[in-house]
Amino acid sequence: MASTDEIVTRLFSRPTPPPLEPGTKVYAPELTPAIAKLKEHKFVIAALHLANDDIHHCHLIAQDNEGDSTADLLHATLHRREGDYWNSKYWWSHVGSHPTVSISEAKLFVDNCEKISKTKGDDIKLRERQWKELKALVEWTRTNCH
Repeated sequence: MASTDEIVTRLFSRPTPPPLEPGTKVYAPELTPAIAKLKEHKFVIAALHLANDDIHHCHLIAQDNEGDSTADLLHATLHRREGDYWNSKYWWSHVGSHPTVSISEAKLFVDNCEKISKTKGDDIKLRERQWKELKALVEWTRTNCH
């Protein structure tokens, strides 16, 4: 069984930042069961699923914990990654505040992702920002959720 550190190393050693919208394609499907079996807080597991482009499994955890600012942040982020921009902004409104993000900047980021999506383009700066955001979210949950 893989440890949390091994999974984090594997996920964050990707050669390029993940797509803004991975669709239904999970980055490393073989990690899905390993992530689910970790003896970690549910938000760590959800953040790792999100970093693995596994929107579905992250969504199950976020949805079951609505009302918690971290769960709502995960929910907002996953909907942005789904391309469900209106719903992402809805969930950002429910986050209230969170130590990892400015809500107004997060909503602006959603708008920027939506604009690039409409042109069917690819913006490496947006993908890099998203990757930095996902790394910070995993790190924050590992440090603060027990």
